[in-house]
Amino acid sequence: MGALRAILIRITGTFGGRRRRAAMEEEFRAHLQMDYEENRRRGMSPEEARRMALMNSGGLTMATENVREQSGLPFLETLFHDLRYGWRTLRATPGFTIVAVLTLALGIGANTAIFSVINAVLLSPLPFRDQDRLVQLWETESAPGSYPFAGPDYIDWEVQSKTLEATAAYNYPNAMNASNGADAQPVIGCPVEASFFNVIGVSPMMGRTFTKEENQSAKSRVAVITYGFWQKFYGGSSDVLSKKLTLDGEAYDIIGVMPKALNFPSRTQVYLPKDMTTTGMRTRGQHWFRAIGKLKPGETVASAQAELSTIAANLEKQYPDSNEKVGAKVIALREQITGSSRESLLVLLGAVALVLLVACFNVANLLLARATGRLREIALRGVLGASRWRIIRQLLTESVLLSLMGAMLGLFGAWWCVNLIQNATFLPVPRTNPIALDATVLLFTAVVSVLVGIVFGLAPALQASRLDLGEELKSVAQSVLSPTGWNRRVRDLLVVGEIALSLALLTGAGLLIRSFQKMRAAETGVQAENVLTFATLLPHERYKNTPEQRAFFDQLQDRLSHSPGITGAAVATEIPLEGGNNGYIAIDGDPDPTHTNLLVEHNYVTPGYFAALGIPFIAGRNFSEQDLDYAANATERIIKLNEKDPNEKTPPDIQFTVIVSKKMADTFWPKEDSIGKSYHSPHSTTPYRVIGVVGDVSTWGVRQQSLPQTYHPFTMALGDSRAWGQVVVHSTLPAATLLSTVRNQLRQIDSSLAMIQPRTMQQVISENVQDAAVQTWLLGSFAALALLLAAVGLYSVLSYLVTQRTREIGIRMALGAQQNHVLKLVMGHAGTLTAMGIVAGVIGSLLLTRFLQSLLFGVSGRDPLTLAAVVAVLALVALIACYVPVRRAMKVDPLVALRYE
Repeated sequence: MGALRAILIRITGTFGGRRRRAAMEEEFRAHLQMDYEENRRRGMSPEEARRMALMNSGGLTMATENVREQSGLPFLETLFHDLRYGWRTLRATPGFTIVAVLTLALGIGANTAIFSVINAVLLSPLPFRDQDRLVQLWETESAPGSYPFAGPDYIDWEVQSKTLEATAAYNYPNAMNASNGADAQPVIGCPVEASFFNVIGVSPMMGRTFTKEENQSAKSRVAVITYGFWQKFYGGSSDVLSKKLTLDGEAYDIIGVMPKALNFPSRTQVYLPKDMTTTGMRTRGQHWFRAIGKLKPGETVASAQAELSTIAANLEKQYPDSNEKVGAKVIALREQITGSSRESLLVLLGAVALVLLVACFNVANLLLARATGRLREIALRGVLGASRWRIIRQLLTESVLLSLMGAMLGLFGAWWCVNLIQNATFLPVPRTNPIALDATVLLFTAVVSVLVGIVFGLAPALQASRLDLGEELKSVAQSVLSPTGWNRRVRDLLVVGEIALSLALLTGAGLLIRSFQKMRAAETGVQAENVLTFATLLPHERYKNTPEQRAFFDQLQDRLSHSPGITGAAVATEIPLEGGNNGYIAIDGDPDPTHTNLLVEHNYVTPGYFAALGIPFIAGRNFSEQDLDYAANATERIIKLNEKDPNEKTPPDIQFTVIVSKKMADTFWPKEDSIGKSYHSPHSTTPYRVIGVVGDVSTWGVRQQSLPQTYHPFTMALGDSRAWGQVVVHSTLPAATLLSTVRNQLRQIDSSLAMIQPRTMQQVISENVQDAAVQTWLLGSFAALALLLAAVGLYSVLSYLVTQRTREIGIRMALGAQQNHVLKLVMGHAGTLTAMGIVAGVIGSLLLTRFLQSLLFGVSGRDPLTLAAVVAVLALVALIACYVPVRRAMKVDPLVALRYE
């Protein structure tokens, strides 16, 4: 307690300095007066009595120092003094201060904004209880990758696992038609098992979640809504639990509202009970569902992986037909959510760190130039007793103060950027945690600011502290260090570093720009101009069977095809670039064993699909109405047979027609005519006969190679509980102008159906490369900022050089030197610095761009064309930066220069 009391007294004494000094002065004067009067009584003269009293007291200054040492914290007092002095010094040079603060604000603000994203995505824990024990569960097949679950496999895993404390199955989020009395609008719903919320450890903020009984009925009409949906559709109404929500024509009771932090699975707005009945879980071999699990205490991902792999192997032996080569894969949920964005975020953090380093170099250059004007001041402080460490500390305090001012300004810019990021729908990063300037981000900014202040202030502080005091005090007020001295070498090295770092950033940005251009120009296999797409979903309660569903889509196509400006309309289950369904095929007598492990994409289309998207026919014919009729009737027969007995085989007289892509034909029937060839499913003998071959289309994105693709009659996709159609409309008019026409036609047929994701095909392509666009824009912005700072740095060094050598230039010109000699003098120095920076930058670029390789498309990380263009741009900017200093040097008046000092 005594030690704590002493510390508190010292802290109080430190912050009560003025009041304490005033009281001490008054007490000192009282004692001095008493000593004076005592000396007078002893017979001393007034002058002698005062002198002796002062000698005995030791003086006010000594007494002040003694009290300060004993009752305060001298270090803090010195720091406050240095801060006050630094503030006065910076305030006295507003031009320098404003430039330096703005430079640092740009660098620190950019770092803070990017770090806030990294903190939310990679560093902050998931908003789930026991998040380190949560895992994502997948099945594997013979083809590489992870795949959704088959329902019966999930049930077996759940029952047999000893490493998992709990599991939960859920569907992929899908669109539904929502209605509240006005026009229908799309809502993203996600059916989940009742245990889902317990597994992730999130409780509702209002109401309750699902019970197991509600999972055992396909007719359960209850819903749990997310916080965002509650705010958007119900205005945050406190009585929302008494309201109903109409989805796909069915009324659902809202039983709970989840907290704001929950955003999993991504984009979900409404949670519904998943049908966990035998019918709802489908048959073994149909991979439809996702699952998460919670490890038991003490278990690891590796132990769960080993156990579930064993269970999967046993299932393969037990069910060889459906589970052949079906394995298990366990991934930490955090890795599943954030893994895909880690590399690109770290690249951006590295880029803004380089920008901040360039800013530090620039401010260090400014401080070096400023230090030359303070040499006499610093020398005088040294002569008066200030140690070298004391001078360094004072100058570092000023630089840290400068950095903190830049950080405060940068935080405003970072706050604006974070708000923009948080509200943006285009940023391709997980949104499990909110992106915000929280305590961690603010601490990061504070630490970075102090470190940055030390980094850019160290060189000027060391330079100023090595003065020859005697020589400096004998110099005139305008004396400066020799232009060939330590000061000049440091400034030159800083500029070389700025140029090198800028070139590395420019190279990265240039590679991303070229990559993005190649993505935009990549052949997708479709003609995107004047094409509008949207989706619609037919509720099973209103469209119960294939004839009703087919009648709706036929009527919609007919109405759209006869609308003004529209030249064609079609319906499919998938559109290019956004993925689809796939599976394996078998060809009798196929000699290539690798074909059994090759996934083939499946799409179900109406005949107008190929013309609407400009997909050319290479051979064969299109689907006819007879093909659609036959497929509809055959599919309905199969559905009825499966309703009676799920194990019933398809009648042998059924044979479907199919159109394949060129990639499919070349892969499975190389050097043969594929028309008339047949294949079947590995677990079925029903043949699919090829009637046509069309051009290849990018199914899973611009970056992915074309895959073998099959097209089936659209009527084969009907009759299910969810009849889903992607509508494609081709027009002679700009696609965006068709929106109201298409919406009116849909509303006239059925006003309860929502127009889901209406977009032009060009927007579909843009969205597919949006992550690359964002990365390119950000890295390009950082590179442009670094280039600007490097140009300013080169300009300042050359201006400094001209100022340093004004007298020398004047003498040279007085002795007959021509302007071209002066030009050579200045440009030679600029050229040397630029060349050194470019060489260092090229080496650095070759080392750093390998981290970008996974983000590039169609471009090598060592692309010589990009590197040459970047070097040319940097050289041009350096030349522009030289213009003003060179012009000033060439206009030096010899008479004025000779009187310079």
